[in-house]
Amino acid sequence: MNMSAADARLAENAFNPFDKEEQLRSEAATWDTSRPEEARDGDIPVIDLSAFFTTGSTDALNAAARQLRAAAESIGFFSITGHQVSPRVIDDTFSMVRRFHALPKTVKEALRMDRPEWPIGGAGYLPVGNRKLPARPTANLNEIFIIKRDHEIEFADNQWPDPDALPGFREQVETYAEALEALGKRLLPVFASALDMPAHFFDEGFEASQYRLRMTHYPPVSSEDTQGFGISPHVDTSFCTILAQDQPGLTIFDERRGEWIKVPVLENAFIVNTGELLRQWTNDRFISVKHFANNNTGSTSRYSIPFFFNANTRYRMECVPSCHGPDNPAKYPAISYAESQAIAQGE
Repeated sequence: MNMSAADARLAENAFNPFDKEEQLRSEAATWDTSRPEEARDGDIPVIDLSAFFTTGSTDALNAAARQLRAAAESIGFFSITGHQVSPRVIDDTFSMVRRFHALPKTVKEALRMDRPEWPIGGAGYLPVGNRKLPARPTANLNEIFIIKRDHEIEFADNQWPDPDALPGFREQVETYAEALEALGKRLLPVFASALDMPAHFFDEGFEASQYRLRMTHYPPVSSEDTQGFGISPHVDTSFCTILAQDQPGLTIFDERRGEWIKVPVLENAFIVNTGELLRQWTNDRFISVKHFANNNTGSTSRYSIPFFFNANTRYRMECVPSCHGPDNPAKYPAISYAESQAIAQGE
């Protein structure tokens, strides 16, 4: 069988996750993050999902999809309200995350990520000063605890603190993770419709979806550390990231303004950003937003809980049909999450 010109081009540009990771690191090193600006009205699009989630109507779906399309194509970043995740679940999860990070260091270190005796990589605890997720030359001024799930990894396969040390922690985290996975799947028709595809286009890829839940503590920093980053500038690997945060600290790059802007906290809302895998899946139609976080607030800790949502690790993401054609050929070969830069990043 003769190979088409498009197929030959993709074969020639075969995806190498380690080259991709090096590309992302090199690009991040060139970003000037020194002068972030305050957000203006309209900088952060807000999508109210209540009508679609309540009625399921085509009109409501199309209205939400138009807003998502505009945000994903121009900034890669938006807030969602009307998401139907209980405020009580969110508040109780933040309470548990604060209690976890207040545990003695020895208890947390016993759950250290990537320790040789634990079979699941990329899950567990990392202390302040870690240089992983993202891996960058400067240390991340945060501590994290991560759990992950996919078609092979269950909740029980993750590391968990002793229930006697932190009663109810695992149960609350599992409740939150399940609520966020359900929210992510309810968003899929909006993403699909935003790309002019049938509402169920993404469903097959997200059977036994892969996700990581990161529970992050940004402790107060000393005056000499104020030029560091709570988390270094990067783009997410994910299809999308759904973030809850208890106070400001996140900064994104607004492609429309050409400036870094500080993201305010909107009550009872999640922040959603599109990631690198969705950018490639859509042939660069949707943006992968550049961002970083800090907690240069003196005496107050900051906590955030990002949920990194991805297709099944084995599902190969071929370019969305509406995102390529004779005058806009597919730029990337089909890859799965398990073949992506997630490998090089140790996710």
